[in-house]
Amino acid sequence: MSTSTSDFIAKLTELKKDFKIFIPSSKKEVTANQITLKQQKDIISTAVNGVLGALQFTEAINNVINDNIDADNFYTFDRVPALLALRVQSLGDKIKADDGTTVSLKPSLKKAKDVPAFKLTKKISLDSIKVDLRVPTLKEENVILRKCIQEIDKLKSEDLSEAMGLIYIFELIKTIKAVTLDEETVDFNDLKVIDRVKIIEHLPLDLYNDITEFLSQISSYEKEVLTIGESKITIDASLFDATTAT
Repeated sequence: MSTSTSDFIAKLTELKKDFKIFIPSSKKEVTANQITLKQQKDIISTAVNGVLGALQFTEAINNVINDNIDADNFYTFDRVPALLALRVQSLGDKIKADDGTTVSLKPSLKKAKDVPAFKLTKKISLDSIKVDLRVPTLKEENVILRKCIQEIDKLKSEDLSEAMGLIYIFELIKTIKAVTLDEETVDFNDLKVIDRVKIIEHLPLDLYNDITEFLSQISSYEKEVLTIGESKITIDASLFDATTAT
């Protein structure tokens, strides 16, 4: 008796073995599933797309986290610990560090559990301008990423500097929740992405130091997690290439 492809895939799905991984924002372990071959392919394929590929990679790994881990929301500081845990469970803990040495990711998973007191929101101001900052969820980030990918994809290949500029602007977009000028407040969730870009481009440069400081709480945590002894791990497509551990 023949089995339809959809039925066969359903049976394969039922074979998936779940496991527990630690999520910083909830400070507890939740259930997760291994990365599939298709997901691995989608991640690795972003490596050949240059500037655009960097954004596609982030969108792809965000999708994997949202799809494979049983939790309602993940913040951007959940990304690195979640990815490392999925990598260990799917391909093993051994990987080549930036200096070429082979290291285990297990110390990184242990350090990821030392979670700092992240500030999810912050208000900054300059004269009559007030800006509400937030740490976005991965779902919120992906909405911005998809629009950024569309905009960069429209550029000609030689417009590399403009593409890099867009990436920088979109990094700020996902962090800003609202901007108030005098008594008028603009909620970024109510605006099209292109209108958010226009507003950010007209903000005083002095505000960016405060925004950078807000973002540094996450980058400092990630740097600590990704440092193993004297070696450092880079989060890119090679993380999910099993051959990089040999």
